[in-house]
Amino acid sequence: MYLAIDTSGEISGLALIRSGGIAAELSWKCERNHAVELLPHIDDFLKQNRLNNTDIGGVIVARGPGSFNGLRVGLGSAKGIAYGLNVPIVGISILEAAAYQHVGSHLPICAILPAGRSEIALAIFRRQNEWRCITPECLSTISELCENTSQPSLFCGEINSEAESELRRQLGDKAVFCQAPSSRIAALATLGEQRLAAGMTETVAAIQPLYLRRPHISQPKSKGAGASDTTPNVAVIWDIDGTIADTAKLHFHAWHMVFAKHGAELSDDDFRKDFGMRNDLIIRNFLGAGTSEQTIQYISEEKNLAYRNILQQQGVHPMPGACELLEALHTRGIHMAVASSSTHQNIELVLRMLGINHLFQAVASGEDVIHGKPNPEIYHKAAAKLGIEACRCVVIEDAIGGVEGACAAGMHSIGVCANHPKASFRAADIVVDTLSQVSVSDIEKLVQN
Repeated sequence: MYLAIDTSGEISGLALIRSGGIAAELSWKCERNHAVELLPHIDDFLKQNRLNNTDIGGVIVARGPGSFNGLRVGLGSAKGIAYGLNVPIVGISILEAAAYQHVGSHLPICAILPAGRSEIALAIFRRQNEWRCITPECLSTISELCENTSQPSLFCGEINSEAESELRRQLGDKAVFCQAPSSRIAALATLGEQRLAAGMTETVAAIQPLYLRRPHISQPKSKGAGASDTTPNVAVIWDIDGTIADTAKLHFHAWHMVFAKHGAELSDDDFRKDFGMRNDLIIRNFLGAGTSEQTIQYISEEKNLAYRNILQQQGVHPMPGACELLEALHTRGIHMAVASSSTHQNIELVLRMLGINHLFQAVASGEDVIHGKPNPEIYHKAAAKLGIEACRCVVIEDAIGGVEGACAAGMHSIGVCANHPKASFRAADIVVDTLSQVSVSDIEKLVQN
């Protein structure tokens, strides 16, 4: 039995789920009394369902976005329960849970929450063969959302009458609204159970709330309190495979398995030459330009599934210095995005397994672009999602094509020699053996020069 906890908003919720079925759920209006009300509600909830703490086999918790106090109490309680009972824990975006209430829809599903200051928090998901994120959690406005909506979409979440009217006015028939067939806490529990069953757990120490804006409590009120004049006007765009995560051997194993099934032998040199490229380019380079689109799609899906299975079985480790640099950049307030040729599902799994998904404001994947690296399209996509111009971006890459793409995008770059010799990274501004050799000031100086 898994326990799900949602304290992200005024309406809090609890649910118990077992084998895909919701055993019980509870919701109440909590407002700002989470610290007083949550644990007694959990205790009563378990007693009403004739359960003890020891019957909980895992914890699912809403990690935001939402109320700062609510998330702090919810995550703290969830982590305490998981740690005390020595059971797994997983955090779920409440926007994803809101979207998953409509998982049966064939449309893109845009989940919206009010974020104050005339802004909204949003994320877009869609089920096409598999559930995936199209646009990760971000802050926007209704007007910006409408400008970027080009096809009929289902809008859900916490949408007031004014926002709904504006969406209908600007989008017309492209704006679809409907009643959710399940509660948000039930959707949260279902998503969490799926990830716990797949081994996509997080560590108690690493799981963090998803804040799209820094809470007021963390912002100095004056220069005398330590405030700086401005947030650094720089963004960092990260490749993931071989740069953040040590996944090269896992990808090679998956490609080797899949190509062997199709009667082809992949060598180390073949793999190294194309590592970091999008699947369709790798397959076409290896099997020949005449390979049909149907064959490419089939092999690509086969490889992605094999890779995720291997990843969950063997685990993943960060590249030297990567997590330390990520945390330092996050502490400095520098926004970051992932720009990877991989799929959204692969990227999300790696970030979750490393416990670093909360450090990124945007993700651009190979599914988001027409042209793969070294074409600069994916870097422009990432910069647009961060809302920053190309010249203010620093790209961190381990692939030669990635560095070349960053250069073509008009961005600065750091080449990490994890899989290629230093001489190969002629286009990079900085070339290092590991990210332990890179500091936040090194990155800021690239943009200042």
